[in-house]
Amino acid sequence: MDRRQFLGACALAPLAGCARPPASLPPGAFLGPDPLVGHRLRDAARKPEGASERVGVLIVGAGIGGLSAAWWLRRGGFDDFLVAELQPEPGGNSRSGANAISAFPLAAHYLPLPTLESRTLRLLLADLGALRGDPFAAKPVFDEALLCAAPQERLFLNGLWQEGLVPEAGLSAREREQIHRFFAKVGQMRGIRAARKPFALPMALSSSEADLVALDRLSFREWLLREGFDCEALLWHADYACRDDYGTSADRVSAWAGLHYFACRDGEAEGASLDTVLTSPGGNGWIARGLADPLAERLRCATAVTRLQRTRTGWEAWLAPASGGVARRVEARAVIWASPLFLAAHLIQGLPDPALNYARSVEYAPWLLAQLSMKSSPEEAGGVELAWDNVLYRSASLGYVVANHQRFALRAAPSVWTWYHAFASEPASMARMKMLMLPREHWIGMIADDLAPVYPDLLRHVERIDLVRHGHAMARPVPGFLTSAGRHWFAAGLPDLQFAHADVSGFSLCEEAHSRGVCAAERVLARLAGRRADSAVLI
Repeated sequence: MDRRQFLGACALAPLAGCARPPASLPPGAFLGPDPLVGHRLRDAARKPEGASERVGVLIVGAGIGGLSAAWWLRRGGFDDFLVAELQPEPGGNSRSGANAISAFPLAAHYLPLPTLESRTLRLLLADLGALRGDPFAAKPVFDEALLCAAPQERLFLNGLWQEGLVPEAGLSAREREQIHRFFAKVGQMRGIRAARKPFALPMALSSSEADLVALDRLSFREWLLREGFDCEALLWHADYACRDDYGTSADRVSAWAGLHYFACRDGEAEGASLDTVLTSPGGNGWIARGLADPLAERLRCATAVTRLQRTRTGWEAWLAPASGGVARRVEARAVIWASPLFLAAHLIQGLPDPALNYARSVEYAPWLLAQLSMKSSPEEAGGVELAWDNVLYRSASLGYVVANHQRFALRAAPSVWTWYHAFASEPASMARMKMLMLPREHWIGMIADDLAPVYPDLLRHVERIDLVRHGHAMARPVPGFLTSAGRHWFAAGLPDLQFAHADVSGFSLCEEAHSRGVCAAERVLARLAGRRADSAVLI
């Protein structure tokens, strides 16, 4: 369907789930990544002009994977590297924004307490001052300002707010028994099998026993029904979890990935409950800034890598301003690719067929975020008070987080609510086209309609609405992703070409991007130094 057909279809059939916005709307703009910048990479690359620039390591992409690779290189005493980032700001899905009221997340908004296996992540948090004392303690001490304050989560169900996101109010005894049995089963899966946990973070440290790997052959919903979990409340919660972490519904997610969501997180902290997360008004922006700030001139934003090809001594990359212009040639002894894999398929010359096939087959979930600058506080329903994360049962969206929740005395308006929506129920290409072509008014109407069951007069309390579009926000771990030969090729890479994006894990988590970045950097460091890579860092 081309642009004209799409707009004609919209005119003939109004889109479902979109309320008609009032005549007068709050002002605002589109924030975050510019989708048109990425589209320019599809154009034919212009041959570079002028002399070549030489560098030891070229890192392509400054999301958490690329920034973590740079952090590990610097930690190993290696400074001869360059980081090229397409967007004007580093951070990828961990970027943040700010206005006169508060900082706010532009995508990822929290980090679960790191597991014992996430050793380098704990080292990073210690370097950033977020973790104090022994980073490998069973219960590390974290900066209290980053531990999410209570109430952390609430769910709007049957006209009231309840604590937590697992449905409770108004459930039958049978439904409660199923939910209890499900979480008991998940709890058993956190134990050790032979030498490894069934489900670990990083995911590459998970057990490879046949019965667990076989879970990748069916969807999470199929597994739930096979195990006798068929109550609507539990199926909704499983579906919500998949939309939250994977950008798609439980009937499209690999059962292995669905169970990994529930069974992999067992990190603890001194003075915090098991489900506590680390957050800030800007979401995970504090991590991205902490990684990017020390890089100085080694980080070049608004820079497109338009071609990567092997040479006799390493790799040659073509770098050009993202806005267009003359390209320059960069020669590198090694490359760490920390951009999405679908770009690797377009830009890296000579990838083997299994890698190309996998990179081209990855499904990417489109997301829409909205920053609602609240000038006054809407009337609240009864139950639990306003929480950091606020979710509506059966909503098509994922609810909203309150940016200034950590500032205990300032939880009332003015505040910023960040509303999240994953396009899980329609083809991703259609959703991307919608986000590019439909105006702010459409999306504001959808937001008002989504939150109307709780806040029927929401827009009266909003002074500004800014939108954030992520066309390729995260890879979806559909059945078959775990055992794909192509994914395993990217996980191994080549001695002088390593891959450091969360796509290599098959789903987008900060922990996965970080571990892939460190592993890639350690392998490259070892090659350039002529030594064996540290097995404690490899995944």
